[in-house]
Amino acid sequence: MIGDGHNPVQDRIWHLEDAEADARRLRDRALDLALRQTADWPGQPLPVLAERAVFLALALHHRAEQAARELDDFIDYLERDAS
Repeated sequence: MIGDGHNPVQDRIWHLEDAEADARRLRDRALDLALRQTADWPGQPLPVLAERAVFLALALHHRAEQAARELDDFIDYLERDAS
């Protein structure tokens, strides 16, 4: 309903922006964890926890990129619809 202050379009934009930001923040935390786990392991195979943290960081990176693409597509759609 337009008069009730609820705007589903803006809600969707905020949701996508938050999803991207959260995924990037969590990705950075996972990479920090991997770096802490490998600080004393130069040239050695990755410890299991570091390997899992890198895998998680990669998945979160893909999620952030997906949210960014979805937001771009959504805004492109709105712009096309407005013209």
